[in-house]
Amino acid sequence: MMPAELNGNLLKELRGRTCRILADEGWTQSNLGSALGVSQVMAGNYLHTLPTRYSEPTESNLQEASLSLAEILKSEESFSWSLNITADDHVLSINFPSQDNKEKILSRISEMRRRLETVLPLLSPQVRVNIAIAANDAKSSSDIAAFPGRLTPVGGKARPLSSPKFGGSNHLSDLLLELRNFDSKISTIINLRWDPMIAEILEKLDINFIKLQRDNDDLLITKKVIESNVMVDEGGYGLEPSLYIFSSDNDFVCKTVEDVASMMKVLA
Repeated sequence: MMPAELNGNLLKELRGRTCRILADEGWTQSNLGSALGVSQVMAGNYLHTLPTRYSEPTESNLQEASLSLAEILKSEESFSWSLNITADDHVLSINFPSQDNKEKILSRISEMRRRLETVLPLLSPQVRVNIAIAANDAKSSSDIAAFPGRLTPVGGKARPLSSPKFGGSNHLSDLLLELRNFDSKISTIINLRWDPMIAEILEKLDINFIKLQRDNDDLLITKKVIESNVMVDEGGYGLEPSLYIFSSDNDFVCKTVEDVASMMKVLA
């Protein structure tokens, strides 16, 4: 019987080779982690670990499997994937039951919060921050994950009141669905505070933004908005101003938030 440690090593090697193939095509560590169902840190570990050379036919089988898995992941479809590798006259089966798309999204939104937890308190509005991520075929708020009750600054970190769930934010879901009417690839949005200092920071970072118009309490989203990845609601009577960053790429959203927070520390 194949030793369990060899089974695990081949699985790690398969993921590592697949990560490197996709990274060469421009995938970020965040994208890789989401696709493989592992954390961004783990995807980075796979990416930067040198490959192990196996004897034939295991080596050829493993490389062919890595290329096949990369193609499957690029399709962004739910899948179950199984590989039989012959090693030392034993046949080893490695199964890849994919995470359900919604499970991947819940994992991804939690990872975003952890990445940003120390910078979000600097950028939190009075109504607090939230993050929302849409499923590929999102049609309603029930297809969009967010943190119920939003994220609360506690001890210098943005803490959730409860685990993320689908239907967790009607407000961000509505905005995301409106944006997706013009570009269905847009999947992620976050709300932050808006004030003169944030406006100055965006200018210094050369980040363009679109100011939204209102129809009473409703924000008007037009096609022009998606020319930028940043939009501003200047608020109104009883309505706090807000900054929204959105994209099809979680990493872009996180990096933009981090850049704004870093500049705020410089100006403070």
